[in-house]
Amino acid sequence: MLVKNQQIYKYSTNLLLYENEKTKANPIGDKILYKVKTPNGWSIIIMPDNILIDNYHVGKAHIHPDPQNHTYRVELSLQDCEKIYELIKDYLNVTNNFDIEELMEMLK
Repeated sequence: MLVKNQQIYKYSTNLLLYENEKTKANPIGDKILYKVKTPNGWSIIIMPDNILIDNYHVGKAHIHPDPQNHTYRVELSLQDCEKIYELIKDYLNVTNNFDIEELMEMLK
């Protein structure tokens, strides 16, 4: 059984397995924005906050705003990985104070 911190680490570790092939890492201030594309879908991860946006499991883009509860997800109206990635990148470039509620509202 994984404890919560190990589960978060598991997602980070899986992400790094793809880093040489399909992962794009973009440091922005004190955050690192990762984008991963695989044959089964895509994901965007904001580190070190462990915020995950992906289209796995349900086939539609959704955000996991609580790293301690991966089963909780909020569906997004935007479905394009590149558009979502660019919006998040722009948001991180202009904000001094990362707010998950503000980010979720922007992506809905």
